[in-house]
Amino acid sequence: MTSQSPGSTLWKWPQDRMEKVDACPVCGGEDAVTLEEGLVDYMSKPASGPWSMNKCRLCGVAYLSPRPDRASISQAYINYYTHTSEKDDLVHRYLRSIKSVLSEKYFAVVSGSGSMVDRIVYLVIKLLFPLSLYFDAKSRHIFNLKKQPGKLLDIGCGNGEFLKFAEHYGWQAVGVDFDTEAVKEARSGGLDARLGDIDVIDSGERYDYITLSHVVEHVYDPVELLRTCYGLLNHGGVLWLETPNIESMGYAYYKSNWRGLEPPRHIMLFNMKSLDEILLKVGFQMIEQENHGLSGVYMGLSSERILSKSDPCKSRLKCIVRKARKLLRVMSLEIVQLSSKRRREFLTVSATR
Repeated sequence: MTSQSPGSTLWKWPQDRMEKVDACPVCGGEDAVTLEEGLVDYMSKPASGPWSMNKCRLCGVAYLSPRPDRASISQAYINYYTHTSEKDDLVHRYLRSIKSVLSEKYFAVVSGSGSMVDRIVYLVIKLLFPLSLYFDAKSRHIFNLKKQPGKLLDIGCGNGEFLKFAEHYGWQAVGVDFDTEAVKEARSGGLDARLGDIDVIDSGERYDYITLSHVVEHVYDPVELLRTCYGLLNHGGVLWLETPNIESMGYAYYKSNWRGLEPPRHIMLFNMKSLDEILLKVGFQMIEQENHGLSGVYMGLSSERILSKSDPCKSRLKCIVRKARKLLRVMSLEIVQLSSKRRREFLTVSATR
């Protein structure tokens, strides 16, 4: 992310819509070190930058500074490019169909039903345990609860894909999102999706399960968000959240090209220690670290795509060498994230009130 390909144009955020962050947004510490400089947002068109990220010496949280102010941050999502167009070909559609069939059979058994064929598929997936860990994470571990499905809130629900999944397995699901088109799509499927952020949820409502899937890194005040989630939970309710891990092996490998940085949408990034401390601070009693299988593969491949944009191959030999290294890096990331909680690509957490 430190360089631009020849002939490309780097769009710079207006200086009058930027704000400098003089203290850690989480702990208030003023002792910080520059973590990255010259970052480029390759996830939008045109690419924007340069961006800088600091790391608090006190709590370990990494945060963007300077960053877009709250009034202008929505501009970062207008031309947000998530490689969707690259995944509309026949091969990707075929792979999505296979994943859909496998997940349907896997969750049929996990939810307590399923045919003999379902159970055979389930056993095969369990033997390929990174795949089972992947499906468990995609279900946001709702089957881990030892009680009947209740009321669920998904913050940042998008088009309602997870709301639909949760309702299928007996949950009364509610979602919120600030994206008008996404909420419109969710509502068209008969889902209870509300436009806005968590403030549109009445303070008197109570939930048994609240999910924050890759949301907390986007907000300006994550402590307040988590405190609000705590207040909306019933006693014994669970908050499930997932966010990129700034101490991941992927960041150690790719540095400025790591997919998890994603400036300027990712305003701050956490490590396991800092996230646990925040959750305890707002009142959660029991915090469990979950695993997201295949996250090393996903983050590795995504980071490799960014690397190819920031540092294009200039010779056939370099491309061959890079492809060989790519396979080794991606596979090693998956092995590390399966074996080390601290070095996982994602912090996937269940916290009980």
